[in-house]
Amino acid sequence: MTLDQEPNHGKRKRGERRRASLACETCRKQKEKCEGGPPCWRCQRLGRSCHFQGQPIPRTISPCSSSVPVASIPRDDKRRIESLEHIARHFLGDVPLDEENINRIADKLRTSTNTPLPETALDINESFDVHFVSNNVAHYAGEFSHWTFSQKLRRKMSCQIDHLDSRQVKEYWRPTQLQSSPQVIMETMTHLPPRPIAEFLISMFFKYVEINSFYMERRWIGEKLALCYSSTTTYTAIDFPWVCSVFVVLAIGTQVAHMEDEKPKLPSETTEELNWCSEDSVGLVFYHAACKLIPDILLVASQESVQVFLLLATYSLPVSTGGLAYTYYGLAMKMAIQNGMHRKYQGGNCDSRTIEIRNRLFWTVYTVEKYVSILHGRPMSIARSEINADMPRECSSFESPRFANLTAFHTLISYLGEVSETLAQFKRCPKRLLSEYLEQLLRLRASIKQWWDSLPATEECRDLCSQGPNFRQNAHLRLCYLLIYVYMGRAFIFVDDRKEPGEAILGAVHDSGLERRSVLVDDCVSSALDILNTLQCLSDHVGLCRASYNEFGACRAAILVILAECLNSGKSQRLQDSLHRGMGFIRQMVGGSSSESELSYLESIEAAIGQFLAVSEDDSVLQLKRGQNPVSAYSKFKDWTQSMKKDKSTNGNVELSSFSPLSLLAPGTEGFANPELNDMTAFFDPDWSNGNFEFDAYNILSPSK
Repeated sequence: MTLDQEPNHGKRKRGERRRASLACETCRKQKEKCEGGPPCWRCQRLGRSCHFQGQPIPRTISPCSSSVPVASIPRDDKRRIESLEHIARHFLGDVPLDEENINRIADKLRTSTNTPLPETALDINESFDVHFVSNNVAHYAGEFSHWTFSQKLRRKMSCQIDHLDSRQVKEYWRPTQLQSSPQVIMETMTHLPPRPIAEFLISMFFKYVEINSFYMERRWIGEKLALCYSSTTTYTAIDFPWVCSVFVVLAIGTQVAHMEDEKPKLPSETTEELNWCSEDSVGLVFYHAACKLIPDILLVASQESVQVFLLLATYSLPVSTGGLAYTYYGLAMKMAIQNGMHRKYQGGNCDSRTIEIRNRLFWTVYTVEKYVSILHGRPMSIARSEINADMPRECSSFESPRFANLTAFHTLISYLGEVSETLAQFKRCPKRLLSEYLEQLLRLRASIKQWWDSLPATEECRDLCSQGPNFRQNAHLRLCYLLIYVYMGRAFIFVDDRKEPGEAILGAVHDSGLERRSVLVDDCVSSALDILNTLQCLSDHVGLCRASYNEFGACRAAILVILAECLNSGKSQRLQDSLHRGMGFIRQMVGGSSSESELSYLESIEAAIGQFLAVSEDDSVLQLKRGQNPVSAYSKFKDWTQSMKKDKSTNGNVELSSFSPLSLLAPGTEGFANPELNDMTAFFDPDWSNGNFEFDAYNILSPSK
């Protein structure tokens, strides 16, 4: 029976309600007014059970709060109403769902929907500001900063401020009172080399350093070098950054000058030269001269200041990668932020070429700092979400580097960042999500390979023809590409497959996880071997550079993976040959305190693993002999007692036999005749006294302490 078919005597108008002398139990519990029954008007309207004290609870009415009797609701509608009530309670809480309350809530929602607040009431209208003081200096203020609010307030009072002609407002203040005298620059110029030497070192910088990243234009530093050798040049406080840049470029040039030496060397000369590399006396003179200008460069805080700290980081990479170089990169990023280089410039008072130089310089700082930070476990100076600067654009007026290689290097480091973020999830996520992140890592691996295969294979990016114009640049891109696979897979090399007690091993799922993990490990090992092949190609045609972080870092990573694979799978001729070749490469590239420390560390690991594998081989041979002729502990004990009995019957007293462990304590006696019985010294271990000794074959065969 539906609501329309209910008898009239069961209904009462709202004005006819009366208070009952005896309230029903339902209204009593709800603390509501009851009008008598049975059933009472309120329980009937709400479709709930109504009974008085002493009456049985009727079962024809649903206990839910629906206003429709159960018998009158089709089964599908009943389930739908219950679902809607569950949704309503989820969002509104435990509210009454009677018809009156539902209508009241619906009316309120309609009212709030029909009369929304005006958008202008919520529009904060705060934006960042980049104001160019000159082509080299800009002032940046972020959203919701003091400066942004003061500018908003000034715009409100612009008419009144314009009338105050007598009052000068200094908007972009720099602490010029802390700057040194330009005389410091004149003193620095006394360390300049002869001009032909300076031009040679600068050419070395552009040939071997600025290959896949942008540092400066060749024309720009040529003009600055001409000013350095001009007797009519007058220096001001704004000149500190570019003067420092010239000296740092000269210092970097000394690090790579050895690449032009074509004379064959004897092995003794090569060994002697390895101790005389990036931190030679000439480079240190230029570096120290540049460092004296750093306080004033920080005060100027210009676009050229960003360039200076980027160059200082490049010089210190082979000396202290994760320390001094990382600090210089951080300073470069802070100078870039101060100039607003991380944000997209939307003004019109700066030419497009200056904007392009700013974009290229910023993305070089960001990319290389990210590269170093990830590989050395350091945090970034700025989050990617805070950056909206335009990516570099292709411009024919820029001579170096090649634009395709520039963008490819940026993309590679971006992929490396995604791999690093995915690997970090393995440490933070629940165990049930590990397989999902592993699958995500495999998808990322496929995306990287697909992107790499789409790059140009002739002249740029992937062309490794030794006669090509971009051979070294492309080889460095390939080293970065292979290093991503090494970084991706080496985290899984030493993963333990053993389960905790009571933890179930799902057969198919477990096998699938092992298979997917082995794909990453296999890629890691094969990429490490390919890195050595690429370095071999560089060594054969253009030589290895001692100051190259890409070459040294890739070689080090490859050697570590090969050592780990040797530890996991044992010796193989292929791994041994690759390890020997890699150690030869890295010895050629030792060029500073940091690289020397890395070399000594690798040599110690190599020696330890070699010794471990040699002992393991001896143990395996011994175990093989024992497997062929097994000797029980009791048999050894019986042989020992028989030998002592024989000695007693021969000499009339007990003497120490050659099998006895105590024979070592008697002067003039020889060592153990049987190597397998040497382990019997465990019987005389003083640890017996503690009562914790377990008498089994393992303790008997274990080496003496």
